[in-house]
Amino acid sequence: MSLRSRAELALVLAAILWGSTFVIIKDALSDITPVLYLLIRFSLSALLLLAFVRSRPSRRMVLGGILTGAFVGVGMILQTYGLRDTSASNVGFLTSLYIPLVPFVAALVYQARTGWREGIAVVLATLGLALLSFDPSTLRMNRGDILTVAAALMFSFQIVFVKRFAAEGDAVWMAWFQVFMTAAVSALAIGFEHTTVRWTTRLQVAMAITVLGATVIAYLLQAFGQKYTSANRAALIFALEPVFACAASYLWLNERLPPRGWFGAALVLLAVLLAELKPGAPAKHSSN
Repeated sequence: MSLRSRAELALVLAAILWGSTFVIIKDALSDITPVLYLLIRFSLSALLLLAFVRSRPSRRMVLGGILTGAFVGVGMILQTYGLRDTSASNVGFLTSLYIPLVPFVAALVYQARTGWREGIAVVLATLGLALLSFDPSTLRMNRGDILTVAAALMFSFQIVFVKRFAAEGDAVWMAWFQVFMTAAVSALAIGFEHTTVRWTTRLQVAMAITVLGATVIAYLLQAFGQKYTSANRAALIFALEPVFACAASYLWLNERLPPRGWFGAALVLLAVLLAELKPGAPAKHSSN
């Protein structure tokens, strides 16, 4: 198996871990407030990740890691509050809106032009968003869906900056900075939250799974994978995340999308594929 194939397999595993744990987090939020949950989860994860560090980070890696981690931190707070106020399946699909946004963010960062496919993809994603989120009786989005869409924008910047800085040295440092900065942003935000916690078995199990699986392992897989493939290919692979989120929410929480929701979800995934699958385009191995 080639290095790029192993890298992309790592990204697939990360998408599975992230998608399948939305339901666990939603369940745990019955016992703990969102920012406190994130502070504990990412503080523990940052400590555990230090065990994987084998070298000192370069100055560019430090700067890039802090920048990337800031986007992750804000995105995670928005997403976790959103998860509390909407369904896990909605969060999975709405979070995936960052994927058609990646080419536009990459164009902004790298001053490159986007193509017609990306434009159509955004239109399809917007229609899918409307079908998934708008209440037909009021034509309004609920608060959770709005927060999740804002989180998707933050994650689109994360994907682009991870690719830009992951090649600067040990990929573990990129994972560590993203985790550490999420803990730091949560620590800054904790004063705005009326924190509560009940240390139930459900919460302890959720914390263990999300610390080890969805954070330490998944962020290591992402940092390694994006070091050897393009931001756009990584974004395409992460389209698997909402599929696993929807399956897990059905099996775990018995959540079901209405028919218009399924159609909206299909449009979001179609937008992802249209934006990222370019027949005949050469594979990209370096930064955009």
